[in-house]
Amino acid sequence: MTAIPDVTYDMVSQDLPPLFTNNLHPGVPMDTSLRSPLTPPPTPIISENGPILQESLTVSAQELQNYPLVPEFLAEYVLGNELGSGGFGFVVSATRKVDHKEVAVKFIFRDKVPVQGWAKDPELGLIPMEISVLRNVRHPNIIGFMNAFQDARFFYLVMELHGTPWSASNPLLNNNDINNASMIEAMASATLNQQRLPGPSSTSSSISSSSFQTTFTSSSTTSLSHSGSENELYVVEPPKASLLVRRTSCDLFECIEHHSKFSESQARMIFKQIVECVEYLNSRGICHRDIKDENIVIDNDFKVKLIDFGSAVIIPRPQGKLFDRFYGTINYASPEILKGEMYSAEAAEIWSLGILLYTILYGE
Repeated sequence: MTAIPDVTYDMVSQDLPPLFTNNLHPGVPMDTSLRSPLTPPPTPIISENGPILQESLTVSAQELQNYPLVPEFLAEYVLGNELGSGGFGFVVSATRKVDHKEVAVKFIFRDKVPVQGWAKDPELGLIPMEISVLRNVRHPNIIGFMNAFQDARFFYLVMELHGTPWSASNPLLNNNDINNASMIEAMASATLNQQRLPGPSSTSSSISSSSFQTTFTSSSTTSLSHSGSENELYVVEPPKASLLVRRTSCDLFECIEHHSKFSESQARMIFKQIVECVEYLNSRGICHRDIKDENIVIDNDFKVKLIDFGSAVIIPRPQGKLFDRFYGTINYASPEILKGEMYSAEAAEIWSLGILLYTILYGE
C-alpha cells in the first residue's frame, strides 16, 4: 500500500477563489475572467400534454438542463439516472464509453463546500476533502475513486457504482402522474435538438486518474484539444431522458426495509465489514464522521461499501484534540455532541457504529 502523500488540511479563509490554482496542467494560464459557465436560459421541455414543470424534474435534470459539461468528461462518459441528491450536490449514474462500465458521478457544488471541507494538496491545490480522501485510500469496503473533473460550478467525482436496488418503486412513475412516460419521451427527442453557444475553453480541467496511479489503476483521461479563438462554438446537449428518473436506492437503509431485519449471522457479516473499513480509515488518520445506513451501499451478497466522505476529517495531531462542530447526522450523534460539548472524533465514530449495529439487528 502506497503511503498517503504529505497533504496539509489547513483551515482556509472564507474568500476561496472560484477556481483553485491551475496546477493540474502546468504551463496553461488560468483565464480568471471566466468565473462561471455561459449557461443559457433553460429550454422548456414540451410533451404532448404541454410543458413539463421545472419542479417535476429531478435535481440532476434541473441543474444540468442546457449546462455545458466539461468536454473531457463527455468524451469518456454518458450520463444515466439520478442516484441521489443533497445539500452539497447530486449523484448520477454514467456509462464509461471505452468499456461500457457503469459508474457513479457526484456533482459537488463549488460554492457549497464548507470552509472545513477543503483540503490543500501539494499537486492539485485546494480540492474538496471528499476527493482528497477517496483518491488516497483503497479498501474493499470503501467506494473506489476513478477520476475527477472540475469547472467553474462543479467538481465531478467519478466513483465505482456498487449495490443492489432494494425497492421496485419509482418516484417519477406513479399513479398520480401517468404522463411521465411522455415526459421522458419528450426529453429524449429534445436531445436531438442540440444548441450552439459561445463556450469557455479554459474554465474546465481534468484531475486525471493517470496522475493517481500510485494509488489506483484506472484508465487515463482523454483530453480534447481546443483550437481557434476562445469564442469558438461547441455543442451543449439538453439532459438525457434518463436524468428524469430517480433510480431506486442501493443503500443499507433500503436493504433493512426490504428484509425487515437480519439474522444474527447476516448482521455479523455486514457489521464486520463496516468495522474493518472504519479501522482501516483510523489507521490512515481519517474519521468519516457520518457513519449511517444511508451512507453504506450493499449488494445482494451483503457486500458493503462506505460512501459519502463529505464530512470526513483528518484526525488532528497531536492525538486527543477535540472538535467543537458536528457535521454528521443527529440520529447517530454521541451524547456529548447532542449536549453541545467538545467531542473526540474517534469516540463519536464508535458511538455511531453502536447505533448502526442496533439498526441492523432490530431494523429500526
